[in-house]
Amino acid sequence: MQQQLAWERQPDDRQWQKPEGDDPRTLYQMLMTSAERFSSHPCFGYIPEPGMPRVHLTYQEFGDLATAVGKQLRDVGVNAGDRVALILNNSVEWAALSYGANAIGAAYTAMYTHQHGAEWAYILGDSEPALLAVANTEVLDKLVANLPDDASKWPRCGVLLLGDEPANELPPEGVTVHQWAEFVAAGRASEEAIDVADDPFALNTLIYTSGTTGNPKGVMLTNWNTLSNVLCVQSAFKIYVGDKNAAFLPWAHSFGSTFDLHWMIRCGVHINLISDLTKIADECIEIKPAVLLAVPRVWNKFYDRVNSQFEAATGLKKVLIGKAKKSAAKRIAKAGVECDAVPASGFFDKLYDKLVWSKVRARFGGNIRFCMSGAAALSPDVAEFIQMVGFSCYEGYGLTETSPLVSANGWSGPGTSKLRCVGRVANGVKVTIDTDAWDDPDRPDEGEIIVTGPNVMLGYWNNEEATKEVIMEPGTFRTGDLGKLSADGYLSITGRVKSQFKLENGKYVSPAPLEENVKLSPLVEQAALDGRNMLKTYLIVHPNLEAMKAALSSAGVDASGSDEEICARQSTRDWMLSELKTNAMQAPTWKGYEIPATIILDHEEWTTDNDLMTPSMKVKLRNLLARHEESIAAIK
Repeated sequence: MQQQLAWERQPDDRQWQKPEGDDPRTLYQMLMTSAERFSSHPCFGYIPEPGMPRVHLTYQEFGDLATAVGKQLRDVGVNAGDRVALILNNSVEWAALSYGANAIGAAYTAMYTHQHGAEWAYILGDSEPALLAVANTEVLDKLVANLPDDASKWPRCGVLLLGDEPANELPPEGVTVHQWAEFVAAGRASEEAIDVADDPFALNTLIYTSGTTGNPKGVMLTNWNTLSNVLCVQSAFKIYVGDKNAAFLPWAHSFGSTFDLHWMIRCGVHINLISDLTKIADECIEIKPAVLLAVPRVWNKFYDRVNSQFEAATGLKKVLIGKAKKSAAKRIAKAGVECDAVPASGFFDKLYDKLVWSKVRARFGGNIRFCMSGAAALSPDVAEFIQMVGFSCYEGYGLTETSPLVSANGWSGPGTSKLRCVGRVANGVKVTIDTDAWDDPDRPDEGEIIVTGPNVMLGYWNNEEATKEVIMEPGTFRTGDLGKLSADGYLSITGRVKSQFKLENGKYVSPAPLEENVKLSPLVEQAALDGRNMLKTYLIVHPNLEAMKAALSSAGVDASGSDEEICARQSTRDWMLSELKTNAMQAPTWKGYEIPATIILDHEEWTTDNDLMTPSMKVKLRNLLARHEESIAAIK
């Protein structure tokens, strides 16, 4: 069967201020075009319950479902300009509610099912949704415990409960609880057509950024904010109609919703939902995706696991692995490209590829054409390794406030990608570097990244003060990120303006790239570097406890006692710091003054439950430093 691109690539010189020609004007209109164009192609694949086979929905079936949901949202009283709140995991229902709300001109605001109840209460109080959809009775019970007993403080159109179980804890009297099956059935039975919303600049979503300090802020994104991102990359990457993806990035996050949902719908992709995040590789073997979007932590674990197995190999197998690595490196160097996969050529190269690299590719189904990494910095070592495996791997950069895409490798065509940067700035987007926001004399070309374009948010919901801090004029946004722009248009991210700190010697340290670097060690799960106004930096690490204990024993260092006792022991800390300095803190990535003099080992994983991570998996540094206040105070 001939592979077919869904759309022509957008011309580089088109205008991006508004939709033109056949451009979709809203996300629902985009879905309806895809439902008509790819009607009988599979749209979603999902596993309804553990142990059950994957179920598939065609584009036409999903379009009909989203329309039915839109009708019933209207019929229960949701109006254009209202918000519909979702506390759901990625699901067909999540997608149908977001598109159904968009159909009638309402905006969705999505939360994570693992968020604290107090965060839900804040977001619901701030966004004031007309209706709230919840994943199950467990979520509803938690809501009842965290929301007021006053029915007037709940969504006026009630709560939509997914699943087959009736409600357990009920909201206050007067708050209607709708069941999903009846809700959809009523929408399908409704004979009154939707008056389809048509404003590209109307609010499409409120995405609450889970800040590391303070309450989350509601980012206001319009239809055109999101669609300009989607149209920019349509057919810029080789995605064909009927290709499969494996979707596990949370759609409550802008990277996941824009690219793992809306972009895929635009391109006629068969979206397959990963049902168990602990078994991504297992489900990929079944799905055989052509495209995979993930955060660096997924790629880091892949890198660690494969390299650990390579290290453990013996005899002929070890010899073959060595030859396969050399052969792949030679082939890539000869091609002179970065990030793009280079197919094996020649008898021995193809042989080594078949014996070694094809088996590694098979762990993700053996069919990946390209993969993308976003939401945090990807180590160049990991990117180079993924290229050696035989995947094209492209890193991108963006923020919730920019819908999210600002720049990416890969979109400008084969041979144009570069490591150690986040690629070329997207079409229609302009980046300038404000060097006045940064005063390190050693790095005069760096500064705060300023983004202007159709992707820039309207502002923060109900928060004019915060909006004024970052929106310089409509369509221009201060990112808070530090970076530099090369003469040929490649953007590099060097840190965060606020996370930079200065040592007593006046030297600036940018912790984020260094933290990502040290997390490549198989001994490290999580890491945070600090040292503001101190003589030297220090490192807080949550180690891979099993790997660390095994390495301690091999080195003859005491590994007895509980995890907490082992992490608190000075001999453990001394050994761990020495090990990381030798194997994870080498130049040119690390400068001498950046290398920590002290390490603090935390036996407990940093999670949203212990309030050390945001729902989008960023470290809440203030909380982490407070947790280790005594150890930090003892640093000389």
